[in-house]
Amino acid sequence: MINIKQVVCPDCGRKCIKHGILKSGSQRWFCKHCKVAFTNKINTDSHDLKLFLKWLFSKQLQQDMPGGGRTFRRKTAKFWSIWCLPPKIEEVYDVLYFDGIYLTRKLCVLICCSKDHVLGWYVCRYENSRAWQALMDRIAPPRVVISDGGSGFAKALAKRWPTSNHQRCLFHVFAQVRRYTTSAPKTIAGKALYELAKRLFKIQSIDDAYT
Repeated sequence: MINIKQVVCPDCGRKCIKHGILKSGSQRWFCKHCKVAFTNKINTDSHDLKLFLKWLFSKQLQQDMPGGGRTFRRKTAKFWSIWCLPPKIEEVYDVLYFDGIYLTRKLCVLICCSKDHVLGWYVCRYENSRAWQALMDRIAPPRVVISDGGSGFAKALAKRWPTSNHQRCLFHVFAQVRRYTTSAPKTIAGKALYELAKRLFKIQSIDDAYT
């Protein structure tokens, strides 16, 4: 049985012997077969990742950690640069929702989701046709697509999913109307338009759309 604490040569796999200590305090090891000396660094990535995920999905603040979270940030800094790739979606959905979220002025995350969960995402600087197409490339074309009508989306939809029907998001339509009328319009036309926009949320069928 191999001792899990036994240090072996990274090249030949044979057992090594201690070979002095560095000024930093690290133990040096020597392989008699390869005639090579080295330091055996313990890989803590697995432990650090568990620590990072535990904090990520909790309500704990870094400032409440020992030392104000400085040790935590040092150990987990490497994980902030990892961006998980979305899976390829081959299931055909009836309806999919698209939207873009700007994290900063030049950093946007495009998101596609169903009624239940997020299906895909794409990081870009701005919303444009190429970015939307990159997101659509990993997802099977649905029957209906709902979006806010953002920049470049219609062009991307025509190229990637020409058979999918496109509907504007009712909330974004309402928000666009309220932007110009405000929630307390003063003119008769403004009041009528604002009331019409609010009635959009009550439409549940084709018959409702005509009444």
